Amino acid sequence: WDRVVYVLPAFEVREGTRVPGTKAELKQLWDRGDARPFYGALCPRCQAPTSYERWWALPPAPHLRAAYEAPWRDPWEPFYVVSAHRGVPPFDERFLQYGFNRISQACELHVAGFRFVVLDGAFVVHHGFKEAGGFHGGREAELHRNRDLFRHFRAELRRRYPRSSRRC
Repeated sequence: WDRVVYVLPAFEVREGTRVPGTKAELKQLWDRGDARPFYGALCPRCQAPTSYERWWALPPAPHLRAAYEAPWRDPWEPFYVVSAHRGVPPFDERFLQYGFNRISQACELHVAGFRFVVLDGAFVVHHGFKEAGGFHGGREAELHRNRDLFRHFRAELRRRYPRSSRRC
């Protein structure tokens, strides 16, 4: 358990909807179409490894628990919690603004040998649906810059973790 990060399933709720406080409240919003996976319309693959179907199928639990391990897959952008004392690689601050910031961090965690365990009884919510065209004007330039940086970053990881068989 020393090399584990705990993933919080990430959702977005429709603008004007009260942010849910429990999984049961979130499920009601989900069933009505007022909640969906974070970036569900823009990048379904970015949260897919969380396995929302599996998370929803878990039996109710009275408290927070580690529910299941989720294998890392590119381009996962999990939201997670972990103790800073677990040897977690620092966030690469070269990834400024938009694009590849969480992807690069998850990628390095994977290459460094960390496992991803999804929590039940906790989740994060973004207020408002993320939609195409709803971003600032410089987003595309930032995304292009960070995409190029990510290519170099992956090569750096091979040098930083030469004994790892894991790749991004």
